[in-house]
Amino acid sequence: MTSQPSQGPDYQGPDYQRPGNHPNGSPWPGYQPPQQYGQPQYGNTQYFGQPSYYGGTVEPKTLSIASMVCGIASVIMGWLLLPQFAAIITGHLALRREPSGKGMSITGLVLGYLCLLGYGALWLLFIIGVAVAGTAGSNTGTF
Repeated sequence: MTSQPSQGPDYQGPDYQRPGNHPNGSPWPGYQPPQQYGQPQYGNTQYFGQPSYYGGTVEPKTLSIASMVCGIASVIMGWLLLPQFAAIITGHLALRREPSGKGMSITGLVLGYLCLLGYGALWLLFIIGVAVAGTAGSNTGTF
């Protein structure tokens, strides 16, 4: 064991000077001590409607999110044809009202239109098949 004091962060040797102090013990001109914990460092911190850390305001993207969610739902539950229409309508509304959510609204529009074409074609083929089967079954003639 040595008799030297620890060299940790609290070590104050014989030549120790507090940060910001002049060698005679008075603070340097213009020096402000750092703020203590618990005190706001950047003024009043309100979250909604205030500028973000990157300089812009946070804009709501509810229509864009709704369009994308309906577009994804149209892939899964497309046979209903309701999610496609919801994705298309909310996607077009979001493009006009929410320019910050453009990527999500375009995703919803693309999924909505593709699923409307795909599942719409399946519904059309199903209806034509049922109509053809219904007319062919009533024909009782023999060959």
